This record gives sequence, structure tokens and C-alpha cells, in this order.
Amino acid sequence: MYQESDDKIRGSAVSDTVLVIVLIAAFFLIGALATWLKSYYSTDAPLYIFAAVCALCVYIIYRVRILGYRYTVFYEEPKPEYDPRFDDYITHEDYPYPVGTFVAERTVSANGTIIDAIDKSQLVAMLAPGEAYSGVDEEIVCCSHKKRAAHSLIYKKDGKLIRMYIAPTDELKGLIKGLLNSEE
Repeated sequence: MYQESDDKIRGSAVSDTVLVIVLIAAFFLIGALATWLKSYYSTDAPLYIFAAVCALCVYIIYRVRILGYRYTVFYEEPKPEYDPRFDDYITHEDYPYPVGTFVAERTVSANGTIIDAIDKSQLVAMLAPGEAYSGVDEEIVCCSHKKRAAHSLIYKKDGKLIRMYIAPTDELKGLIKGLLNSEE
């Protein structure tokens, strides 16, 4: 099994702490400015603008720091490992999918929701960014950046040809191409 995440900007604990401190300071400053503008102009419009700015900041943090995608490829059977407790070779993992399956998940923080699980018999093609493929019925975006910069995974499911936009590393691309080229 191979698994990777398509995370936009993931920071360390220090950068997260700095981000929280800057946001708190900015909210207080903008709130004070909005309160002053409200009393100066005798209107509630600055408070509504302040609420909209706060909502926009929360949405941007959600999109940039919390939302991500995880890709998993089950490309070989789990290998038995020696466990001295039992003085025998045992398999520690049980795969939830058969070997030859690609799974795409949408993650919020660390919790994933499976978007699609694709068997190797359903895979049609793996395309580089910008390559065209005709006859696609549906598109699914499974990456955090723009579609034109993402790779396309073309597969067939329920009689439909589906294009899934993903952001794989070179290792994941190699594993998917290996699934595409493998015999049944």
C-alpha cells in the first residue's frame, strides 16, 4: 500500500501559532476600526463589512490549511513480518480493498471521506496536465489547486467515463501507470 496527501500549505506548530496570533491581532484591530467607523458615520455598514471579512478569513484558512486530498494505491499484497511475540511471521495489515485499487479521499484535518475507489480493471488512462481526452461524461476534482495544473485519471464506472483531477508525486504516477499496464 502506498499513500500520500495533496496538501496545499501545511505548516509547523510555530507557523500555526504565529498565524493564530496574527489573526487575533488583526481581528481586534479591524473590529476597533469598524466600531470607530460605526460611531463616526452612524451606520452599521462597517460591522457588516467586518463580519464579512471575518467569514472570508475563516473560509480561506479552511481551504488553505485544513482541506486536502489523500490518495491510496493498493499495489501489492501485505508482506508478512516477523513478530517475536508469536515467534512467527504474521501479516499486520488487512487491506480494506483488493490489490490493484486506487482510492481518492477528501480530508478535513485528518478525517477522510472516500470520493471514489477505482479498481485497476476500470482504469483507462493517466494524462499529464493539459492533455485532452474525448468522451468524458463527468469530472471530479480531487486536488487543491487548479484543474489545468493537475493530472487526469480517466476511468470507467457504471458505464460512464469519468475524469478525476489529482496531484500525484512521481512515485504515485509510477504506481498508477503500473496498475494501468498490469495484466488482469
